[in-house]
Amino acid sequence: MLMSPAMAGADTLPVDYDPGVIAACLAAKSGAARRDCIGIGAQYCMARGAGSSNAGIGFCFGAERDDWDRRLNSAYLILLDQARQTDAEMARIGSAAPPEGPALQAMQRAWVAYRDASCQYEMTTWGGGSGAGPGGAHCEMTLTGAQALRLMARAGDIEGETQ
Repeated sequence: MLMSPAMAGADTLPVDYDPGVIAACLAAKSGAARRDCIGIGAQYCMARGAGSSNAGIGFCFGAERDDWDRRLNSAYLILLDQARQTDAEMARIGSAAPPEGPALQAMQRAWVAYRDASCQYEMTTWGGGSGAGPGGAHCEMTLTGAQALRLMARAGDIEGETQ
């Protein structure tokens, strides 16, 4: 059972989220088919009772978003390490090529800003209704999952598990 970290100190809703659902999906799929894994952890969670309220739905989307975020961060750190090694080697041989590390960092910072703005916009389309929270959480889950898959593929993560 996972508690949403976003609600620490507030009334919390326990949700039955299992990160193994996504891990199994990623292990069973490859390439573009891995995008089908985005959302299945939240569906699993909602099917176990949390899907009966907007709060529960939002918590399930948030739990899966956090799962993807862990994978994204792991892949990012692998890529950053690889980029720094490449940059050091390129500097050693006197290459004029632009360094990868700073470009990766700038890309990820811009992506975070894009995700946040996109999902804020998504929430506004609900006209202040009770679906805004779950809508925003779904947006964050979906975009974070897609970026995680992108970085995992770039990092050479074949099995769907990052270190």
